[in-house]
Amino acid sequence: MKDEAIINLIYNKDETGLLKLADKYEKLLVHIAVGILGSRSRDIEECVNDTYLKLWNHIEQYDMEKASLKTYLKVIVRNTAINKLRDLSKREDRELPEDISDIAKYYVDQRQSVEGQVFRKQDIHLLNAIISNLNKKDHELVIRKYFYLQSSKDIAASMKMTVTAVDSRLSRLRGKMKQEYEKEKHTNFCM
Repeated sequence: MKDEAIINLIYNKDETGLLKLADKYEKLLVHIAVGILGSRSRDIEECVNDTYLKLWNHIEQYDMEKASLKTYLKVIVRNTAINKLRDLSKREDRELPEDISDIAKYYVDQRQSVEGQVFRKQDIHLLNAIISNLNKKDHELVIRKYFYLQSSKDIAASMKMTVTAVDSRLSRLRGKMKQEYEKEKHTNFCM
């Protein structure tokens, strides 16, 4: 079934839309949630179900012209999984893995001041521009590691690289992106 038909069913609060959505995208959503939550099957299932519920409850906010349904769902499940991981780490009194804690501290906090949200949006636009200017392979590495939170081992296997090569390339990319970010931030601040 085409995405437009699924969206129309959900928009009309027809539960068949959720079944069709799950048939089409559940494997992808589970894959993303597993990359963030690991082997916590109950939490993964809850995360995917929360993704469906968020789409169901806020379908009127979805704009097909801004993003495909697939992209929209990937963002929802990723953000839901990061929030769940943050909650789990608080309950289990554990630290988040370093890569995830770096992302989590910049994650949207709705209680943040309006000024903070404006600066954060500017930072996101700047980072998106820097990432989009990377070559195809580097772009994929960054997205897999920092958006989908895949392990270096999984990235290496899917991109036919060694784990060492993935880690060293990501290290160089972080340095390059940080330098570019600071340069652009300085340039924009001085204007």
